[in-house]
Amino acid sequence: MSTFLRTLRELVLGETWTLPLGVAFLLVAGAVLEDVAADFWEDAGGFVLLGGVIAVLLVTVRRGA
Repeated sequence: MSTFLRTLRELVLGETWTLPLGVAFLLVAGAVLEDVAADFWEDAGGFVLLGGVIAVLLVTVRRGA
């Protein structure tokens, strides 16, 4: 658990580019989805972003560990 928290702290403090690029990609994809499928985005957009951020965070932590 200590390694996970150390890696997470390094990610939050900006010692990697994977997390910021992943979040930026999610925001761009969200903007595109909002234009393409507005009804779907209105209903499930928050959950899609939440799932994407969790996925990016897990991938980044796994790569850093």
